Amino acid sequence: MRNISASYIISNIGVPLKNGILVLNDDNSVLDLIDRKGSVKEIQNLEYYSGVLVPGFVDVFTFLSWTNMTISKINSQDLSGLELGESGDIQSIQKAINHLEAFGTKGAADLFPTRQGEAVKTNSEVCFKDISDISDDYINVLDMEFPNSVLGRLFTNNISLDKSFCIGTGSLSSHLKLSIFDELKFLQTFNSNLKLEQLIQWACMNGAKALGFDHLGSFEIGKKPGVNLITNLDYDNFCLRAESKLKVLV
Repeated sequence: MRNISASYIISNIGVPLKNGILVLNDDNSVLDLIDRKGSVKEIQNLEYYSGVLVPGFVDVFTFLSWTNMTISKINSQDLSGLELGESGDIQSIQKAINHLEAFGTKGAADLFPTRQGEAVKTNSEVCFKDISDISDDYINVLDMEFPNSVLGRLFTNNISLDKSFCIGTGSLSSHLKLSIFDELKFLQTFNSNLKLEQLIQWACMNGAKALGFDHLGSFEIGKKPGVNLITNLDYDNFCLRAESKLKVLV
């Protein structure tokens, strides 16, 4: 059992908890979420961090096997000429999975072009959903006040009745790293009014709902969402800064 606390906990099931405690079972499932009403009283065997605890991320748009897959290919519906990774399908997939795991992603959507690639994904710490098993219009690229450079990062979730937003990355042909956290910081630069809890909702809960990952997205009892720690925030406005950092705890 682990008792983990931080300056704030964003659970995606209520308001952020100041100095709250996240209690995990030995299998890393959530046992309890304790609201200490801001108290900083020391408790035995309590791990305390300066920063914000958030659930593991869910990436609704990955193409791990290809070196030349970009959002423009999807938009044009021209999937001809796609080539598997230069180092071979398996090595390319594993490299991309390493990125997802290192940057706190616990669930992702992808295509499964080979059985070998499917096996690599199944044995990873990331829970994958085969895009071909999902409705073709489960996500659409968002057309809103963000500039074109944001497209391919922010999506509308058409499964949700309110068409809430989800976050995606793509492939290592379009990104230097497959990091949802970097996408959040990128979005923050274009809209300073976005609050951290709103971004975390997009990055965790909305994607989990879109892909049917019932065990991910929030710190609800019984779930195994993973735990990320975000530090160096702008606490006055409760938003990300360029200097904000991510650490994967679970």
